[in-house]
Amino acid sequence: MRALPSLLRLLAILVCLVSAFDIRVAAAAAVGKVTQVQNQAQVGAKTAVVGTPVYLNDRLRTGANARLKITFDDQSVLTLGENANVVIDHFVYNPSKSKGEVVLSATSGALRFAGGKIENMQQKKVLVNTPSAALAVRGTHFWAGPIDGKFGVLLLSGKVGVTNQGGAVTLSRPGQGTDIPYRRRRH
Repeated sequence: MRALPSLLRLLAILVCLVSAFDIRVAAAAAVGKVTQVQNQAQVGAKTAVVGTPVYLNDRLRTGANARLKITFDDQSVLTLGENANVVIDHFVYNPSKSKGEVVLSATSGALRFAGGKIENMQQKKVLVNTPSAALAVRGTHFWAGPIDGKFGVLLLSGKVGVTNQGGAVTLSRPGQGTDIPYRRRRH
């Protein structure tokens, strides 16, 4: 009789270890890959080449006159202009639960984002944090980056909410844009 509780305890420990292993494997899975690169660009510490896998927390960087295009697992596309620096903070694409999330931190340079299948999810969140503002993206295709000494956001399709300590604006018509003076956001 004593052997049964010990066996059950051992079985519970094994299940926990296998579950932890599965979580680590899932966390280590690529969330996208490099689909285009022009001139010098990096994914983490590696030189970017077409096909380079992209993982959570990877820092994407471009040099002078460089471009880097990342295609995520849901077919969303992130394109970086020259001298850009973006970190992939969070990415979830789960069609079986109709859930998708992308969170990026962009500290310099220009970027363009075009949502893929994530736009069709019932639960979706796309957020881009910049030093000047937070961009809440809703079913959209937009450009953001430095322009004429300010940080600009241009809506190409969908909606983008732009928020900082100075206020908030929602861009809802293609061609709408906003310029924000460079300021550090307070957290």
